[in-house]
Amino acid sequence: MQRFQLGSIDLNLLKVVYALVVKGNMTSAGEYIGLSQPAMSHALKRARAITGDDLFKKTSGGFVMTRFCTEIFPAVRRIMEDTESVMLSRLNFDPTTSHRAFRIGMNDYFSVVLMPLLVERVRAKAEHCVLEVIHMPRTGVANNRNYLPVVQEHLDEGSIDVAVMTADNFPARYRCTSLFTERRVCIMSAHNPAAEKPLTLDSLLSMGHVKVTSAPSRRGWIDERLDAMGLERSVVAVVPHFSAAVAIIARSDLVAIMPESVAKLFERSHELLLLESPFAEEKQSTSMIWLAEKERDPASYWLREQISSCFIEGTP
Repeated sequence: MQRFQLGSIDLNLLKVVYALVVKGNMTSAGEYIGLSQPAMSHALKRARAITGDDLFKKTSGGFVMTRFCTEIFPAVRRIMEDTESVMLSRLNFDPTTSHRAFRIGMNDYFSVVLMPLLVERVRAKAEHCVLEVIHMPRTGVANNRNYLPVVQEHLDEGSIDVAVMTADNFPARYRCTSLFTERRVCIMSAHNPAAEKPLTLDSLLSMGHVKVTSAPSRRGWIDERLDAMGLERSVVAVVPHFSAAVAIIARSDLVAIMPESVAKLFERSHELLLLESPFAEEKQSTSMIWLAEKERDPASYWLREQISSCFIEGTP
């Protein structure tokens, strides 16, 4: 981890630079940040010594930034705004004025099911906020670690605000709530010759399959169920996204098994048939996960409420 020599840097000097740019003169800038004019003059002298630049030139109209000061001011302003955001984040969050970017970890399945509803809600309530999806496959490895710890790392580092995924058990430093459960269905093209007959286990295994997984070597629940029955399916293609599987199925005689909500989205546009699975299986549960320390954070709470509402008011 990079270490900063913060002991040799007075971050208050950034406040002085920021105030002088905003107010344009020493007196007003001092009042803005609570410093006397002598204290402001001393701070500006120190800032000039550290940067090796005059930073401001005094004119009849007030202080004017030098070229160097003009170059660094966007970064100074961002530091001031970010610092204020960090220090005041627990005090208030007004969605009508906030320009916050919310980051959500999920895979393409949840992006397709959740994002249209969530974008609609957020645009209506927080028109300046931005939603960013950080792609996280349901399974996979990173840095020789299993998928679950990777999600935890993203949450711990703050690179995502929440994760929406199929979850098992998380350590106590996280909070997890169920959003919805749904069945999985078999899909095939409406023009598939096999569509003329009932779908049985034998007919399902006689067809080629498109397997959806981010870890091709991983045996999913379908393969595990078949293993227990002493059976095997013929996998023709392995893809990481459900949308890719749908595109393949629509123009072939292959089949795939996927969550019903995703299949329904493409049912008409890709002329698909959605069929009951010929063997029993557990429903898929989708959860939302976040850091326990963010439990009462107003912005985090608001985001979680919007996500939960998508499944209460507009269940996929």
